[in-house]
Amino acid sequence: MLGAMSPGKEPKANARGVTGFRGFIRVEFALIVSLGTVAIFLGAGSRLVENIAHPVWLGIVFLWLFVVLLWSAMSVVRHADYLAVKCGEPYGTLILTLSAISIEVMTISAAMLHGANNPTLARDAMFAVIMIALNGLVGLSLLLGGLRHREQQYNLQGASAYLNTIMVLAVLGLILPNFTTSMSGPRFSWPQEIFLAVTSVGLYAIFLLIQTMRHSQYFIGSQDVSAMPNPEHDQRQMRSTAYHSVMLFVYLIAVVLLAEKFAIPLDNGIERFGMPQALGGAIIAALVLSPEA
Repeated sequence: MLGAMSPGKEPKANARGVTGFRGFIRVEFALIVSLGTVAIFLGAGSRLVENIAHPVWLGIVFLWLFVVLLWSAMSVVRHADYLAVKCGEPYGTLILTLSAISIEVMTISAAMLHGANNPTLARDAMFAVIMIALNGLVGLSLLLGGLRHREQQYNLQGASAYLNTIMVLAVLGLILPNFTTSMSGPRFSWPQEIFLAVTSVGLYAIFLLIQTMRHSQYFIGSQDVSAMPNPEHDQRQMRSTAYHSVMLFVYLIAVVLLAEKFAIPLDNGIERFGMPQALGGAIIAALVLSPEA
């Protein structure tokens, strides 16, 4: 096992079925299902995913890959969450953010590389992510938190930094193309694309500098969450940093392989049933944000 356990606690953990090969199978069963699914679809070739003549079979394959991909994505977030607990804030939030972004980028890239009939998939997915995250998850959290706790405490500086960064990136990448005149339609020219890329990377680099070094206190709550017991993190399943890092990387590989296969029935289903192209971005956004919810 990659995770080192102290000799004194190992018998108790073994009694609960956490350590050892059987414990590994129980905890990481999603990895077995994911790799098994990848093996099946790789062995069968394109016959399982490219058959659009039978809508029922297309729906079964879509749901199969969606569930397994979602399970793998949740496992990625689970290991990232354990790493976040070990690293503490603000690095924990950064690990979770980069893990979610990796899943989103890999899924969108796989879907866009499958065919050229949905060139706006990345834009639609980002629109859906912003709407679901800000309007849905954040709004629901504020509502439920207010109903339960009546009055809540927020770190205003950290929230302002987050919102300002998101708003600037959203306006530059999603709204500004509708008002440019260098290209026909809501598109950037290549100099504008270079400007957008450099600006986005520079802005996010400044944000990371503020988050991790200059003003890291803006992103830490009034109470140190890492020092408080969290019942959501099962201490019996928490291993070493190396173990969770390796498993995070392995699950990301599984997500990449599954996303390549999932993109085919997603694209074929939208084309087969005449659905709006923006639905693909909404499905990917829901897939990415579900583990974090």
